[in-house]
Amino acid sequence: MAFAGFGKSIRSANAGKLPFQDLGASIKDRLATLTEDKQMGPDLLFMVTYMASITTAQATRPEIFAYTAARTEYVTCKYIQRVEFFVKRWNYSYVEGLAIIAEKAKNDMLRSMLHRYGNSIESGVPDEDFLTRELATIRSVFRNSYEQGLEMLKKWSDAYIAMLFSANLIGIIIMLSIAIFAPDDVQQTLSSAYFIVITIAIFGLVTMYKSVPSDDKTHALQRCSKEQAIVRKLEMKMIPVALIASIILYFLSQNAGLSMLFLGFILMPLGVIGYLDDKNIVLRDAEFTTFIRSLGAVMGGKGITVGSALAEIDRKSMENLEPFIAGVYSKINLGLDEKLSWDRFVGESGSNLIYKYLNIFRDAVELGGKPDIIGQIVGSSMLEQVLLREKRNSIAMGFVILLIPMHAMMVGIFLFLYHIMVMMSKAISSVVAQLGSSSSALSNPGTVGGSIGGSGLSMFVNFPEQEVGLFVVIMVIIVTIANVIAGKIVMGGDRYMYYFFSSLLLLVTGIIYIAAPVIVAMFFNIPTFQGV
Repeated sequence: MAFAGFGKSIRSANAGKLPFQDLGASIKDRLATLTEDKQMGPDLLFMVTYMASITTAQATRPEIFAYTAARTEYVTCKYIQRVEFFVKRWNYSYVEGLAIIAEKAKNDMLRSMLHRYGNSIESGVPDEDFLTRELATIRSVFRNSYEQGLEMLKKWSDAYIAMLFSANLIGIIIMLSIAIFAPDDVQQTLSSAYFIVITIAIFGLVTMYKSVPSDDKTHALQRCSKEQAIVRKLEMKMIPVALIASIILYFLSQNAGLSMLFLGFILMPLGVIGYLDDKNIVLRDAEFTTFIRSLGAVMGGKGITVGSALAEIDRKSMENLEPFIAGVYSKINLGLDEKLSWDRFVGESGSNLIYKYLNIFRDAVELGGKPDIIGQIVGSSMLEQVLLREKRNSIAMGFVILLIPMHAMMVGIFLFLYHIMVMMSKAISSVVAQLGSSSSALSNPGTVGGSIGGSGLSMFVNFPEQEVGLFVVIMVIIVTIANVIAGKIVMGGDRYMYYFFSSLLLLVTGIIYIAAPVIVAMFFNIPTFQGV
């Protein structure tokens, strides 16, 4: 009861709300807006491609808006649904509905498109003419926006490497300062290094995420490619077991390098399978642009059905799509349901672009559109995205090639310097122990111990090896996690790319962690005083 009374007093003092009650909703809205803005470019291209395709079937304006509003897979279509609501429920005109929704739209690209559509309708321009020209405009705007994002990504990926490396240098300086000055509160000093590195890493990752263009490679359908099916089946069992086993291994061996190496090896199959699927999807998407144009041209030129057209297409030039095309052709010839056959084709391809563009082609053809024109429209829009993806892949590969050695360097500097300091601390402590523990021996400048203290070597005697060792482990983990996320952001792809980069960087980190003390012991021999 006391707590309830306290809650009422807090609410009454804050206009009926608890403190920070709206903070969670505000953060959620910001994240939703950011995600929607990233999806807006490609989804607007999908939507306008769909609208331009169905106009070849002589669809009326109400049909164009009704069919488009039904496409729930595009984030932009919810705005068309709202236009439909104003027109059909409140008897607004399409010009008024488009103007109202355009004013409420937060994305500049979408707002501009809705305004142009409304002005076109008001001017009496046929929908088919407007959408044909608008599709060319959207392609140009999308290409320009994508290329700007790639330029920003290129600059910020380089900046991320530089910033994270600088943050690691700050952590190294703090580690050296602890060895030299031996502060009373070591944990507080180390916490400042954690804060600096985490802050810089988050800033770099968020900036890269905001600048990178949206390009979903995989769909979210239940039926998926065989590689995706393997990953989905294994990850539910392997990930929890791998994490628990690596933690147990760390406590048993007290060696973080072994745990990282073990976890990297466990994640390697998932990462390799995921990388192969990502590569296959890129190849399938590149071939699908040719396939859909050829299919539309054969259907339109000869006036034949899909099943007959599939037999006419030269499938030898489509090595990656050929098994899927053959599967659809055989199922349709056996009299199986055409929709289910194509749904299986889409699912097993694993590609988001194939999922979106094939549905556009099939819907427009079923409505009575011209297959050759539809194939040209769909193929051209998809080719635009495929070519831009190739540009992104070249930038991503350059970043990954730089990221891996830089990660090894960051981890190596921390570990090698730590083990060198540990060796120096043990050597100096051994010398000081030989001189005796009396304070006069260390304080008298006429003795050897006094000369050691005067020369500053005694600063390594009280080196907090355990605290700094844990600090190094935590810093290495922070850097590894940040670089895994950075690699996924730049490379794109499904979540299995996290497994790929985690496996790769954990293996590199584990090898360096295990090898560092051995190499330091081999090449760094601290001289000791003899005959004291």
